[in-house]
Amino acid sequence: MKSTLLRRGILSAACAIATITALAPPSTAGIVGVIVYNTGSEGPVMGCPQTIEAGVSNPVEGDFAITVDGTPLAGVSYNPTDGAHALWTPTRLGWHTIEVHQYTPDGSDLTGRLDIDVRRTGINAGSSCLVNGLPLPINPHTGSLFT
Repeated sequence: MKSTLLRRGILSAACAIATITALAPPSTAGIVGVIVYNTGSEGPVMGCPQTIEAGVSNPVEGDFAITVDGTPLAGVSYNPTDGAHALWTPTRLGWHTIEVHQYTPDGSDLTGRLDIDVRRTGINAGSSCLVNGLPLPINPHTGSLFT
């Protein structure tokens, strides 16, 4: 009797899991965590390179694009460890909308968005960025702070 109830319970649980799995939407990637690196405590700097990066949950094949205020950035790259990234040098002060798009083979456009305010100006001095008279050691090839 106990074994029959146990079998019925296991069978019911298996059927429920199969039904839930069949009704669940297909697994797709999602753009997560759009960030601008190396901005310091006061945000990005106009005139100096910044690294935009976005993680991808459950990566699938596809192409990536990053836009700032609707304008595509050149040199977008992707790898499963770091996500999608590109260099951006702000050319004006004020609010900017950054969008990271993944165009999947099935025609989906998965998008992550970040609105960010540029309130400081700087001078790109090659290996550093002069901001408010203080040099920040920024690698011009990667947009990262030298450490």
